[in-house]
Amino acid sequence: MYNNGLVLGRFQGLHKGHQALIDTALDNCHNVLVFVGSSDKSGTVRNPFTYEFRSHLIKELYGDRITVSPLPDIGVGDVGAWGEYLLSKGHEAIGEDINAIVCGNERKYHLWFPDKPELSLVKLDRTDIPVSASELREYIRNDNYKAFASLTDERIHKYYGIMRDCLMRAK
Repeated sequence: MYNNGLVLGRFQGLHKGHQALIDTALDNCHNVLVFVGSSDKSGTVRNPFTYEFRSHLIKELYGDRITVSPLPDIGVGDVGAWGEYLLSKGHEAIGEDINAIVCGNERKYHLWFPDKPELSLVKLDRTDIPVSASELREYIRNDNYKAFASLTDERIHKYYGIMRDCLMRAK
C-alpha cells in the first residue's frame, strides 16, 4: 500500500480505461490525486472539454474519495523536466510527496522519472481495456451513442448531449 498515488490523464472523454486507472489507485493508495492534464486547453477537436467539465465527470464517479486537480501544459514533452514538474505540482496539490504513479504500460514514464527509486510505477496493461479517448470522441462526434455507452460508466451517460455539443462546436 502506498501513501500518495497519482493518476494523470487528459480525460477528454472519460472512459472505462480511465476508471481502471483510478480504481487501481484507490485499491493501492491511501490518498489518490487525479491530475487533469492539459487543463488549460479546451474548445479544440483534441481537447474539446473544459477542465471544469472533466473534473465534474470524475467527481460524479468518485466523489470525495479522490482529489482532482488541474495540470496545465508546460510544453516540455517526454523528458525528465516534465517528471519533475509533475511531482512538484503533486506535492503542491496535496502537501506531500507522491509515492506511486498508476499508469498504462507506456514508455514515456521511464523518460519522465529516470532516477527516482523512491517512486513506484503501478502499471496496468492497456490491452485489458482496449479503448482510447480519441476513439470515444469519434463515437460521440458520429452520434454513435451505443458505442459511447459501451465504453463509459452509465452514471455519465446523461452528459452525452453536452459532450456531443462541445465536440460539434470544437475547432
